[in-house]
Amino acid sequence: MDDIQSWWEVPSIAHFCSLFRAAFNLLDFDIEELEEALLTDGAEDSGSSLLQELIVRLLCGCLGNNDISTFNYQMFLRRLFRRKCQEYGRDNPFNTDIDFQFLPLRTKVQILHALCDFRLDAEDVQDLLKNLESDSLRVEPLGHDENHSAYWYFYGTRLYREDYPKVKKKVKEKRHRGKEEKRHKKRGKTPPPDSESDEKGAGIWQVVCFTEQDWDKITDSFRDSTSKNERALFHTLAEDFLPEIPRLFAEKERLQRKRMLEYQPRRQSSRLEKLKQQKEEEEKMLQREEEERLRQEREKKERLQQQEMLKERENRTLMVKERVTRALRCSLSCTNSECGSTGSVPDSLIDNRSNRSSTFVGRQTNNSLSSATGQIVIQGLRQKLCSSQV
Repeated sequence: MDDIQSWWEVPSIAHFCSLFRAAFNLLDFDIEELEEALLTDGAEDSGSSLLQELIVRLLCGCLGNNDISTFNYQMFLRRLFRRKCQEYGRDNPFNTDIDFQFLPLRTKVQILHALCDFRLDAEDVQDLLKNLESDSLRVEPLGHDENHSAYWYFYGTRLYREDYPKVKKKVKEKRHRGKEEKRHKKRGKTPPPDSESDEKGAGIWQVVCFTEQDWDKITDSFRDSTSKNERALFHTLAEDFLPEIPRLFAEKERLQRKRMLEYQPRRQSSRLEKLKQQKEEEEKMLQREEEERLRQEREKKERLQQQEMLKERENRTLMVKERVTRALRCSLSCTNSECGSTGSVPDSLIDNRSNRSSTFVGRQTNNSLSSATGQIVIQGLRQKLCSSQV
């Protein structure tokens, strides 16, 4: 925790998100929550999704693409850094094609801070920030102490101090600096800190106020100071901040309780979440297997029904054929029993004679009897035999 609290980028990221929350549709969080999310990102039991959601919203603004989500943001993040790093001539942290959660902690912080800078390069920034005053976008230190350390306040309840490393200067620079100090003293002005020291990020950062007691203590430390810078810093802290600090801490505690209630279901460990997902997948698999089993049984039943229907149809067809065959055989047997007992006329002769006209059954004669009564018909041989038989 000591290392991450000494990185000026962390409060800068938090301040950026707080300042442009409404304009850029960013998340609402404290510096402490950002630090916790950075420290627990990639851990197995971490349930926080703050970093992923923050990256997604920054990417949507940078690329103008609303299809980016926590499931596919890695691809868009690599593409953006590949293009921006070539444009600005800086090292690409994704040269090894590694996912964000597996990067070193320091690299994650640098990527988030770079994303904030890239967001200000988007095309919609001018329209979104046209109603904001320029003074509200500028962050300056509250003041300096006698060691030229700068005191920074971004938002929330923390106060940061930036200590500048002592650099040995050349003799000419010391003489020039001495002349400048004498000139300022003659004019009754306090010489300003070095221009290099005023740049944010040039020194070593640390948190000097965590609690209300810390604010009271550091303010009292400048009360009796003889340094003009420290007296000015004392008035700034005592008049502008101390009256508001209790309210800020109360508001912070209220928001923390509210967020805990809102995000309590999300605080489950990833292991429990994985077990839950695994159980759901197993249930879905069992359901699919049961549906497949029922489908196979249904198809098998339908096939059996079709086979039974086909078999029944074949049986009916066979029965019809057998009936027709029996009828034909019965008809032939009846014909043979009636006319086949004489044995004098073969069946071929009967068939040939049956094809002839039925009107010719005998021969005609022309005699006196026929002229008186009509034609006299003499029956054929077969009919005579059959008649005599009857």
